[in-house]
Amino acid sequence: MRKKKSRALLLFNIIAFSVVVIGAVLLCIFVFFKVGNVTFTSDAGYDEADIRRVCGINEGDNLVLLETESREKALEHRFPYIESAKIVKHIPSTIEIEITPAETAFSVACDAGYLYVSTSGKVLEIASQPCEGTTVVLGANPTNTKPSETITFGDDSVKEVYNAIAEQMTKNETQNVTEINMTNPYDLTLTYDNRITFRFGNMNGMSYKMAFGLEMLRQMETSGEITEETVGSIDLSVVPEKNKAFYEEDRTAASATPAPGDAAGRTDGTDSTANGDGENGDTANPTGDAAGRTDGSDSTANGDGENGDTANPTGDTDGITDPAADDSGDNTDDSGDNTGDSGDNTGDAENV
Repeated sequence: MRKKKSRALLLFNIIAFSVVVIGAVLLCIFVFFKVGNVTFTSDAGYDEADIRRVCGINEGDNLVLLETESREKALEHRFPYIESAKIVKHIPSTIEIEITPAETAFSVACDAGYLYVSTSGKVLEIASQPCEGTTVVLGANPTNTKPSETITFGDDSVKEVYNAIAEQMTKNETQNVTEINMTNPYDLTLTYDNRITFRFGNMNGMSYKMAFGLEMLRQMETSGEITEETVGSIDLSVVPEKNKAFYEEDRTAASATPAPGDAAGRTDGTDSTANGDGENGDTANPTGDAAGRTDGSDSTANGDGENGDTANPTGDTDGITDPAADDSGDNTDDSGDNTGDSGDNTGDAENV
C-alpha cells in the first residue's frame, strides 16, 4: 500500500513539475519574448521605415512565433536592389534584418533601352543608357523586363550562352568585360577592357570556351605577352574540338595614335613604331629613304600631319612635305614591296 502511495506521489510531482515548466515556457513566449528592437545590416539605399513596413514587423510582436520566410521574399520582391534578405531572431527581444544589396553587373539592351541586371539575373531597373562600369549585352532580346524578376529570353540557346558567360565571370571574378555581343549567333564575341576580343564562333560549348579564354588571357597577362596597352583577339571557335585557341595582336590599332614627337613619331629617341629602319623588330629600309618610306605611302607616324601624328612645318629631310607625293617625279629607289613591319605577331595556345 505504501509503495502504491509513493508511486502516485512521484507521478504527481513529475506532472506538477512539467506543468510548471510548460507554463514558464509559455509565459516567456507570450509575455517576455517580444520584439523590442529591429536592426539592419544594410538598407540597400531604401528607407528603413519602408523596409519594416513591407516585412510587417512591429514592436510588441511575438518574437518566437514570428514567421520569417514570407517576409524575406516580400522584401526581395518589393525592393529590386535588395539581392537577398534574411531575418534573424535574437532572444530576448531583437530582430536583425540582414540585407545584401544588389549590384548592376550587366546592361542588357532591350526595346525600351537597357535592363540593369545583377549577377544572379535579377532585373533591377530599366534605363535609357547603359550603367557605367557594367558589361553591355547586345543581341540577347530579353522578354521579361519587370524589375525584381529574373531576366528571361525568347531563345533558350541565348539563355544558355548568357548564363554560361555570367557563371564563368562570377567563378573567375572577372572584371572589365565591357561587351558581350550575341547579335550574330554564329559569331559571338566578348570584349575585355575594350582591347581584347574573344571570338567564340557559334553557341556550342560556350562554358568551356569562356573558361579556356579566361585562363589563356590570365596566362598571357602573367607572362607579359599581353599588357595593359595590347589590342588583339583570341579565336576560341575550335576549342571544343581541338582544345586550342589562337591569339592575334592588332598592331594597327596599337600604333594608330602615336605620341607627338619628331618626324618619325618618337618622343624619347626610341623606335616605337614599325617604320622600316630595322629597329624594334621591323624590316630595314634598304633604299636609305630618310623618311623611312619604301612605297611612297604614309604607313608610319612621320610628322607629316597625316594619320594622327604631329605635323612637320619644315618638311622632312628630302624636302617632301606630303609623303604621298614624289618630289622629283622619278623617285624609283624605294622598293614597292618593303612596306615596313613584316611581323604578323600571331600566336596560339593549346591545353590552357
